[in-house]
Amino acid sequence: MIKYILISVTTIFLSSSLFAGCMKGEIKQIDAKLENTSISEDKKNEVLKLRELLVANEHKNSELAFQSYEKAMSILN
Repeated sequence: MIKYILISVTTIFLSSSLFAGCMKGEIKQIDAKLENTSISEDKKNEVLKLRELLVANEHKNSELAFQSYEKAMSILN
């Protein structure tokens, strides 16, 4: 019985830590679009600030991070 509880707790811990809202793919997508787009310097600076906000909040406040990602992508498109 203790073995099953230990396995369950370990599995729950691992699954929750693996899906912690990591947005590495989104950050790489912003970086790739920044390199391949020709936008004004002001817009580029705004996207970079949004990217920094995304990186800072990807694990703390995923909702704010996702909003930053969406806004950055809307500027780049």
